[in-house]
Amino acid sequence: MKDDRLFIIFSLVMLSCFLLSFQLPVQNGTIHSTFGEPRPDHFHNGVDISSIDKKVYPVKEGNLVFAWDKALFPLEQYPGVGNYCILEHNKKEKSLYVHLENNIHLQPRYALTDSLAFMGNTGRSYGTHLHFAILNHFIVSVNPFTVMPSIDDKKPPVIEAVYIKVGDSYTRLREGGNIRLTQHHPLAIQCFDAIQKNERCGVFSLKVILNNVTVTDVKFDAIKLDNKNKLTIKGLPFENLYDSKGNYLVTNVSYNPGINNLTVIAEDFAGNQTSQSISFNVVLDFKK
Repeated sequence: MKDDRLFIIFSLVMLSCFLLSFQLPVQNGTIHSTFGEPRPDHFHNGVDISSIDKKVYPVKEGNLVFAWDKALFPLEQYPGVGNYCILEHNKKEKSLYVHLENNIHLQPRYALTDSLAFMGNTGRSYGTHLHFAILNHFIVSVNPFTVMPSIDDKKPPVIEAVYIKVGDSYTRLREGGNIRLTQHHPLAIQCFDAIQKNERCGVFSLKVILNNVTVTDVKFDAIKLDNKNKLTIKGLPFENLYDSKGNYLVTNVSYNPGINNLTVIAEDFAGNQTSQSISFNVVLDFKK
């Protein structure tokens, strides 16, 4: 029993050291977009952040393995990511820094206090910021906030509306409402997280329970490449997690005739949670 306790304590200490070995790449930063959010046709594979001094630091000590800088290639057009660099921290972990200003501070190795560059507005960017990502063997992108110290975030997510999506039409579900369905249509959930100001960032986890059955339980902790060469979160491709409007999509639903009870639970990476429950009446009018 004593040995078991010592092993648990040792494991927790080692885990804490691992988590604290990563740092935010800016000082006093403001987050604008979080990991796994929807873009028109893909997941947002990283975090967007800005700071007043615009200095970018490595998330962990590492070696420079690649950099693209227009200052070195003045006749070339910026790629979509603009100026960028990749650091290798060990055989498994790498980090990516995107939309940097010209003249990256190139050197073979970076300590935590070494400035990599200044954040910029290069490539497909809509304002000065840094997009950064943490990669595992280049086939898994890890949500940075799962391996970094927590950020001050006291605001819980906001669930604005829940819809039943019928083709391109949306019917909002309201408490005590009635709806007639000719088949089991998916749910679309309009939800966001405000972190420090009035941002509309993605949530860290989403759980949906319909008639005491969990129909989705997704944690946005990693983006992985599946065996069909598609990027997925928890095994779900982009089109199974989001609709064209950026709402969270729940496709695995089956309604009961009569009263249906729905609960949506959203949580941000700081652990703030909000939930919304709706009871509504369904008339199933399936044509045979």
